[in-house]
Amino acid sequence: MLATALIGTETVAGTFALIFVFLGLAAFGFWAETTRIGRIFSGVILVILAGLLLSNLRVVPFQAPFYDAVWSYVVPLAIPLLLFKADLRRILPELGPVLISFVLAVIGTIAGVLIGYLAIPLGPDAPQIVSTLGASWIGGSVNFAAVSQALAFDDPTLLSAMAAADNVGGTLFLTLLVLLPTWRFLQRAIPSKIMTEEPKEVEEEEAAAGAVAVPDLAVALALSAFCCAAGYVIAAALGLATYGILFVTLVALLIANLFAARLTRLAGDFELGMFFMYVFFAVMGAGADIGAMIANALPIFAFVGIMAAVHLAVVLGGAKLFRLDLAEALVASNAVALGPATAVAMAAGQRWQSLVTPAVMLGVLGYAIANFLGVALANLLP
Repeated sequence: MLATALIGTETVAGTFALIFVFLGLAAFGFWAETTRIGRIFSGVILVILAGLLLSNLRVVPFQAPFYDAVWSYVVPLAIPLLLFKADLRRILPELGPVLISFVLAVIGTIAGVLIGYLAIPLGPDAPQIVSTLGASWIGGSVNFAAVSQALAFDDPTLLSAMAAADNVGGTLFLTLLVLLPTWRFLQRAIPSKIMTEEPKEVEEEEAAAGAVAVPDLAVALALSAFCCAAGYVIAAALGLATYGILFVTLVALLIANLFAARLTRLAGDFELGMFFMYVFFAVMGAGADIGAMIANALPIFAFVGIMAAVHLAVVLGGAKLFRLDLAEALVASNAVALGPATAVAMAAGQRWQSLVTPAVMLGVLGYAIANFLGVALANLLP
């Protein structure tokens, strides 16, 4: 009862109560992966749903400074940890098919915006609404803010409703993306070499690695912090602070490939990155306010649903037509619709290690083009 009373209060004790809950959910995610239900639905799904349930039952808040800290610090720290064994000599030749999937995902989002615009009456501000949400589903929340500002669209009621629908829709869409690889008929329709071979390779590597050493974890975490500091310093110096995560990624990849032999001997770096990502997934689920979405944003949520459905139909249809790998198509869809953080977490959580680096790259590429596409859509729509 004491922890419940403290959670959500902006005090030191309240913050520690939230840390207790979300670290516990991360531990639950790892444990769930060892159970039959967890192997079917994945620990990622169960952690997202647990966070969503706790917030909508008012056990934890929908917003808190701790959540901002997770987005600002925990996610950037996780990305280098997931990349320290990224072998570019193997990854770069495979980027071609992933880029095709990325283009399909962008086309799918644009098609979804146009169909949703025609299907759902959203009033006189419809072009601004659909263009802002479309930019968010090609890039991310950064683009949501940038496009709304570029269009001089500042209605606080509509913006809050859009944010609620965007957040809930994104959480549900992520849940669906993580579930899709478990559908056998989809695996038969769109075969995936990555899905069938890579998880086995990772399990063999983990078994060979043996016990995790605390000094290895300390070194990995220190290197990750260095990558984050260097990446954000470089981004700020170039006037590209918004895209700091891209430079964090580049520094991590540089270190991973310059010191590949030494980093290969590190144990536990990937697992620590996944632990951070489980905390992020729990926070993402907790931010989905279903009540606010139902009260204020049902038509906008219907539009988001149509946009997401068309996006996914184009991605899967294109993957079938062009004989793309299902795992690549789903990660590209995630990178476009939800951004690099969720895409890299999905790739890592599914043990598709060859897709971790492309997931970050494609997500940042989505950030780079989304503002232009969002503003163009607003000017084209009547």
